[in-house]
Amino acid sequence: MEARCQANQVATIDISYRKKEALADYMVHLTARGLGEVQPQFVMRYPRWSASLWDLVARGLVSVLYQAEQAPPAQKPDKRCAYATRLCAVLERDDLESSGVTLGTAVITQIPGQRGHYRAVFEADITGKHEGTFAYGAKRLDMLDLLLRALCWSLYGKDTLGPLPGLILPPSVPIDGKDRFHVAALTEPAKTGFMRFRALSGKPDAANPLALAEDYVEFLMKG
Repeated sequence: MEARCQANQVATIDISYRKKEALADYMVHLTARGLGEVQPQFVMRYPRWSASLWDLVARGLVSVLYQAEQAPPAQKPDKRCAYATRLCAVLERDDLESSGVTLGTAVITQIPGQRGHYRAVFEADITGKHEGTFAYGAKRLDMLDLLLRALCWSLYGKDTLGPLPGLILPPSVPIDGKDRFHVAALTEPAKTGFMRFRALSGKPDAANPLALAEDYVEFLMKG
């Protein structure tokens, strides 16, 4: 991936918490070349630790590009469509403890000799790699919409968003008067996220494979 600089940076998207809960609300700020700062939009009641971080990015893009919860179907490219040969994106975390920590990368390249046909590769912390091939084109190239369609094809196998992911809630059982659950029963990304959260918590039973249900609730609210 090429180094970023002012000359090749098309846009920045800042997704921040408006309300940090198990079903969180996010504010989405977009600043794009040629547009400047766009009116902030929102992603509401999104289940935390439920899907790839790129899923949240896709929903944030839909909110700022279309002021809606779903994008319209993309146009089919023709032989004269505008195109890009390569588009890269980086997903970073900035908080009080760290800045510029890379959580994901994306590379979208036009398939050689096929105008308006692309291959996309998305990498993300915990959830790994997602790939897709797709056709996209219009008379005027919209890089952000191209990124959105690449995400949709790579994550959902179509050109629009898939269903909202469900909140991951493991079943618990009472053991010695406390509700516990088997950590191995969690699916990703919640499993790895919760294990990291427990490791940093300093609690005496952080290594117990049967975790306290109340610790998982704390993870969803704060982790």
